[in-house]
Amino acid sequence: MKNLFLNKNIINKKFFIDSRNVTENSVFICIKGKKNDGHKYIKFVLKNFKKTLVICEKKSKYSKSFYSEKRVLFCDSSITFLANLASIKRFILDDKYFIGITGSSGKTSLKEILYNILKKYHFTYKSQKSFNNHIGLTYTLINQNRKFKYNIYEIGMNKLGEIDYLSKILKPNLGIITNIGEAHLGKLGSVNNIAKAKSEIISNIVKNGVIILNRDCKFYNKLKKISKSNRLKVLSFGQNIRATICYEIIDSNKIQIKLKGKSFYLKLKYINLNIINNILVCFLVLDFLKLNMNLAKNFFQKLKNIRGRGNVVKINNQISIIDDSYNSNPISLKNSINEFHNLNTKKNKILVLGDMLELGKFSRKKHIEVGKYLKLFKFHRIYLVGIKSKQIYEQIKSTFWCKYSENINVFSKDFKNVLMENSIIMFKASNGVGINKLLNKKIY
Repeated sequence: MKNLFLNKNIINKKFFIDSRNVTENSVFICIKGKKNDGHKYIKFVLKNFKKTLVICEKKSKYSKSFYSEKRVLFCDSSITFLANLASIKRFILDDKYFIGITGSSGKTSLKEILYNILKKYHFTYKSQKSFNNHIGLTYTLINQNRKFKYNIYEIGMNKLGEIDYLSKILKPNLGIITNIGEAHLGKLGSVNNIAKAKSEIISNIVKNGVIILNRDCKFYNKLKKISKSNRLKVLSFGQNIRATICYEIIDSNKIQIKLKGKSFYLKLKYINLNIINNILVCFLVLDFLKLNMNLAKNFFQKLKNIRGRGNVVKINNQISIIDDSYNSNPISLKNSINEFHNLNTKKNKILVLGDMLELGKFSRKKHIEVGKYLKLFKFHRIYLVGIKSKQIYEQIKSTFWCKYSENINVFSKDFKNVLMENSIIMFKASNGVGINKLLNKKIY
């Protein structure tokens, strides 16, 4: 197996973990998942691809009949094999520039926006989809080739130590922590633990590297202190005027940005806190890399949010929707409610809110808090979807016109009634609720 890592003909091959995507002269890595086991498809791959290698775990019951097969190589753990191979690939690509993005929300949207702007300057690579865990990140890295100057990776986590593990492999030149929120609160137990988990990226940024932090985050000073102790250059973004780059909202589609004593204006299609912060981070990256920002200014003025993360869809002249249905946590939901309420429009504002997941024992408390928060605003109608959202419904049912659906199947029967004439409707929920899938079916 050691010889395999050192063999350039192997390290430069295309790797697959899904047998349906395997091509000739590649390497298929068998991984046992929760729902399926790649070891079941060893025979299929060997039969259909005569020059393809297979990496599998010797302990698997499906591997035993292939001990004498020359194209099958055995390891103790496929996950460990992936990690080791990814570390070697990162070493080979040491002359390239790596950007690691973590945070409680906004990772994928920032990755996509940063990728789309950096590729206008140089060859740029990004981790695929939301591949940000111990399988997704390493799998993406081993398939990277040398032509890309800038490489953007999303780093996720479900527990303490996971970001440390992944960022040790990635070794980013520049790290970004988008924010610290209450996503994964149920698994980590407190926001302090979430901050601790996100900060793990800092110690794995390369020597003399850069960290970009959210100046509006209450953990900013703590994260800055850790960064300074690791001798990193600290850049910051936010509405706080002490940030390296800051902004001020001028009107419903115009912001003023200040960077290094200079200011300029940007017109946006839609004022959204997430998209503004993403733009600020991109400008910081471009400025640090000494890339011309004029090209970026034109790009950002035409920028649209990616599907499910705050993008606006016009159904007709009378009806528009804001699709923020991919993810939801207490902080991002409150921000979205506030922004939606302040949206300058004469149309009726309708909210469709689904459960916030992964809050564990804090779920009931956090949903009740959202219900109380909603009472500070005025909306034409509110629809609530999911068992956990019943807590929100109980808080607001005497204040608003509202309707509760126990699950997405019940809500889908009422979907046509939600799309009222002369209305703008915002959908926000955790992805597991199913609103995202429903909109993909009904709207797109």
